[in-house]
Amino acid sequence: MFFVVLVYNKVMNIDLTPYRNKRICVALSGGGDSVALFIYLTEHCRDYNIALSAVNVEHGIRGESSLRDSEFVANLCESKGVPLYRYSINVPQITGGASLEEAARAERYRIFRGILSEDKADFVATAHHASDNAESVLFHLFRGCTVTGAGGIHEFVPCGKGKGFIRPMLSVTKREIEEYLKDRKAQFCEDETNSDILYTRNYLRHEVLAPAKKEFPSLEKNIYAFSRFARQDDEYLFSLAKEQLSESDKAISFPENLASPLFGRCVVLALKKLGVSKDYTSKTIESVQSLKDLQNGAKMSLLGGITAVKEYGKITLFYAKEKECFEFPLGEGEFGFGECKLNIRLQDAKEVCFASKDKERSNLKRELFIDADKLPENCVIRTRREGDIFEKFGGGRKKLKEYLIDNKIPERKRCEIPLIASGSEILAVCGVEISDRVKIDGNTVRVYRLGF
Repeated sequence: MFFVVLVYNKVMNIDLTPYRNKRICVALSGGGDSVALFIYLTEHCRDYNIALSAVNVEHGIRGESSLRDSEFVANLCESKGVPLYRYSINVPQITGGASLEEAARAERYRIFRGILSEDKADFVATAHHASDNAESVLFHLFRGCTVTGAGGIHEFVPCGKGKGFIRPMLSVTKREIEEYLKDRKAQFCEDETNSDILYTRNYLRHEVLAPAKKEFPSLEKNIYAFSRFARQDDEYLFSLAKEQLSESDKAISFPENLASPLFGRCVVLALKKLGVSKDYTSKTIESVQSLKDLQNGAKMSLLGGITAVKEYGKITLFYAKEKECFEFPLGEGEFGFGECKLNIRLQDAKEVCFASKDKERSNLKRELFIDADKLPENCVIRTRREGDIFEKFGGGRKKLKEYLIDNKIPERKRCEIPLIASGSEILAVCGVEISDRVKIDGNTVRVYRLGF
């Protein structure tokens, strides 16, 4: 329904300086908040040379009232001479197990991203305000969160190439918006679901924040200030944590002895790099932190099939893979070991330019050279097995497992390294070292070059 209100002669203070000479598309539902933002931008867009448009998404949830709201939006945009992008979606048919509220939001933002990717605007502006931010902060705190959750709603969410979602009214309270609408005698649509406390945010708004504001009138402004300080601290600590990450073979590692504020953020960044952007909690971080007090090689399963392991002073997160066994006859060619490709070439010893002996042993990409004529006839290329024995270059036999541990090869990589083997005798650990039995000498005629 629509209503007109009395004049209060109030204004909102919104800083549009960051959006000078840009194209802004307002997410316009027809509700009071989005109408206030829309009107404010129509009044000030010329001052900042802002090209204005609007987008409306009809979700198919509230029947005739939803259609009526969309018509109101279309008439409002026409009266202001602002281009409107209209979309209609039947959200109840595409929830996919999510709540109607979550599904509707996902569809809105899918459309908003489309507007940006189709270069219809530089920014999509939503009408989130200080009261929404207060609800978000409390929601995260009550649910259990870190400082990141206490940071509330972001003023800007990037979508690539300098574009993204903006929330210009985050410092404005709901009361200020209402008074602004009264001052302009503005019409808008009232969503009857806003009073339904079965919705979590409505419950926080009506049953928690409303009573609290009677005792603390500046509650929303104060929570907004707190959330901005929390976000600044959080972003700075994340920037420090990012410097501690290293990535190798689709695994993310960081030092185990970091202070807790950095350690926890490293866990979050590692999870995000592995594709997990939500569903982790402070309990997830605490679980990974518990590895610090365990022995080397200790590991645990996390959400989404990710494993965390303590290895040689670092914590590493990676997707656990089932052990694969490979075996090929020895010869020239390219051999696949999962994501690893081993190249073997047979060359005349006189044509080989040998790699530097100073090359890092930890570098699993380095080439190795072996005397082809010293290899037994039954040699194969395979992965590690129990009982394998290795005679190191320069002498000294030991179990292959112990040799790999001594060389600080992480457990997750030990079963993936290609080996040249004759029975249980290992003659080359590809990318690491060759056995003393197959080393090249002055009598070598043919050489196998092993590389990745």
